[in-house]
Amino acid sequence: MRRSLLALTCLLSLGAAGCQSQNLAQREQRAKQQICSQLADAAKALDQVAALKPTSTVGEAAAADRALGTALAALERSEQKLEQLRLQNFRTQLKGFKADVAKVASDKKQTLEQAAVELKAKAQPVLEARRALTAAVKCEEPAAAPAKP
Repeated sequence: MRRSLLALTCLLSLGAAGCQSQNLAQREQRAKQQICSQLADAAKALDQVAALKPTSTVGEAAAADRALGTALAALERSEQKLEQLRLQNFRTQLKGFKADVAKVASDKKQTLEQAAVELKAKAQPVLEARRALTAAVKCEEPAAAPAKP
């Protein structure tokens, strides 16, 4: 009974993590769309600045400056939100994998080879989330260790 309860708890947590991951992906997509919209707004503000002429008024120049400042501030907020969502996705994947490791470690009847095979498959989403986060923040990838003979 205790094992079935543990198994049910693990399944529910994995299911919740899967739903949350999908929700995070949707939120990330919306944040990307928002950034694209704000980039278009910034382009319009730049056009407004470029359209200034020597005969333009101080009011027109101030309006162009405000439009540019507003576009930049909105873009910075959206960028921060997107970074936060990407980090949250990685954390969620990592927590799920940590639970998988604990589950495999608690099964004393399993061989190391069986555990390695099971965990290798479950590690893929974590590795993909890490790669995405690394690419998003433009981290340098560590050099691969040389193969041992």
